[in-house]
Amino acid sequence: MNNEFDFLCDVILHVGEVSEALEEVASELRKRGMAHDRTKFQELEFDAFVSTRDKFKKANYGSKEYQECIDAVKPAVDHHYANNRHHTSFHGGTIDGMNLVDIIEMVCDWKAAVRRSPDKNLEDTLEYSFDKYGIGDQMQKIIVTTLEDLGWIEPQHQAVNSQNNSNTKEDKNEMS
Repeated sequence: MNNEFDFLCDVILHVGEVSEALEEVASELRKRGMAHDRTKFQELEFDAFVSTRDKFKKANYGSKEYQECIDAVKPAVDHHYANNRHHTSFHGGTIDGMNLVDIIEMVCDWKAAVRRSPDKNLEDTLEYSFDKYGIGDQMQKIIVTTLEDLGWIEPQHQAVNSQNNSNTKEDKNEMS
């Protein structure tokens, strides 16, 4: 009986600790949501993006026209990337150095940004984004699975260039 009680106490404590840690992550995500892209309200970025708004609205993400828009306001884009850690440019152009919260915000940014594309959806742009940002197979799979689980893309997405089983270790030792 004592073992059962001790185990029950351990599990209740564990669940509480995990819940507390998840609340810390959720709190950070809420803060990121409230502060997202605040630099776009600064004069340098605001004026540049207002001046190219109509062209951006007609350009699909990753297209030649989109890149022309980016190039037209390069100082504002550079400023934006340098001051917003959910962009890979903040970290030298790759996801190396990003934390999971940065990556979550980046993927949420992709979802919101692609809604402005006239002819593309999130699925259509994933391969381009993975290539552009040097996102490897394992992280691609994590991102795609997350997007599928959230219902943001269809479950049969094939943008990930991974083998049938990209796991490198025998069926992982999961921690409880």
